[in-house]
Amino acid sequence: MATSYWFNVLDYGATGNGVTDDTTAIQTAINAVPSSGGTVVFPAGTYKTSSVLVARSNLTLEGVSDGSSVIAQSSTTANGLTGSDITRLTIQDLTIQGPGSGSGKGIVLTRSANPATVSLAFARMTVKFFGDTGIDLSNPIVSTFEGVTSANHGNHGWNIHGVSGGAAGTSCSFTSCYADTVTNAGFHIDTMAYCSFVGCAADHCGIGYEVTGVGTQGISFTGCGAESAVNRGTGYNGYSWKINAAIGVGLYNSFTYDSPNISIWVTGAARAVSILGFAENTPTVSAVSSVKVDAGCSATLGDVSNVKPLSLAGYTNVINDTAGGTVASGFVYGSNSAYYEGNVSTTASPTSAEHLTRKDYVDAKVDPAPVTLTDAATIATNAALGSLFRVTLKGNRTLGTPTNPTDGQRITWELIQDATGSRALILSSAFALGTTVSSTTLTTTPNKRDFLTAIYNATTAKWYVINFVKGY
Repeated sequence: MATSYWFNVLDYGATGNGVTDDTTAIQTAINAVPSSGGTVVFPAGTYKTSSVLVARSNLTLEGVSDGSSVIAQSSTTANGLTGSDITRLTIQDLTIQGPGSGSGKGIVLTRSANPATVSLAFARMTVKFFGDTGIDLSNPIVSTFEGVTSANHGNHGWNIHGVSGGAAGTSCSFTSCYADTVTNAGFHIDTMAYCSFVGCAADHCGIGYEVTGVGTQGISFTGCGAESAVNRGTGYNGYSWKINAAIGVGLYNSFTYDSPNISIWVTGAARAVSILGFAENTPTVSAVSSVKVDAGCSATLGDVSNVKPLSLAGYTNVINDTAGGTVASGFVYGSNSAYYEGNVSTTASPTSAEHLTRKDYVDAKVDPAPVTLTDAATIATNAALGSLFRVTLKGNRTLGTPTNPTDGQRITWELIQDATGSRALILSSAFALGTTVSSTTLTTTPNKRDFLTAIYNATTAKWYVINFVKGY
């Protein structure tokens, strides 16, 4: 006789009438599933429970739809569904509903012997009205959540976490998931690694998405939004995103609406945070900043459409600072392998303080364009502008001490006689000659040119002349 892998709760005495206590019948159906796996089916109805249901591995709980098949926990202290050391649990087309108050949680999956909770698949389901957290998962890995709503809870909507200071949960994807009207975080993500959120929403939460923990790395949000956050105090002050201590968090085309405080807050030495294509919409009067990056953090912002001002400290680079400019912190590599140091804002009219200082070329193979010098009694050279300088001598001149040099920098001067010729050049005391190049007497023929090359030594503050060729 073939073994059945479908277990209808009605066959085990459940009524689904919303009045009769169906706890025992449902648990009996779950316990009837063999260790190899099976599906417990919930026809349309409301299944009242008074104590927690205990799940097991290789189990599927399946209803008709999350609006038609409802498991309704009546106890204010009991969780809705729990399990320990779970592998392969599927829940779909169901609602797990709490009493609206108390200390219970909706779904709680913990670990004891196993290092992780493995292969969860939740789809088209709702968890709502619990006094504590809606969905609480310990070290989930290789798991998917699609079209799952967690709403109207007294703590977090979702608490997805690894072991604080220990192993992280990994490789979970959340698609079109929703957190709505929860006291603290819609999505609380702690000590998780390489997980993605696509098209998710967090509305009416103390924090929409709280990404925290030094073990949290590689978390991405693509096309996710947060609306009408609520300032509840006690750390949940109406932020859309709070990124704390995490590394490698990316927000791509994120969206906020009706924010009462900071839309995106990067804090707690969080690093490598990317915020690209962020759109802030109609923040409230009380809103402080669109994006705030604290000292000790690093972030890159790209083409941010913000209403409230940016508040940027730490190492923050901005591409399009809402005025068509770029803000670069630290150093920037430019064309021809030159690099620049300092802070710059390339707005329409940048101030002198908003210009980077150009440094020597970092690639010896580059062939930069020559810089034309101004002829004068003492010829000035700004070493930060290049490595090849050209000047036509219209009289007897002195080659002045170059400014802004870099240790080891090599400069060549192209020295051209004018149409009269016989122009002489002496070098400032910063130049030093050796035994190979012991003099620098110029060609006297009109329109001829000579080339002088020197290397700068910062220790001695000297330009050592290493080459002088004539008569071109």
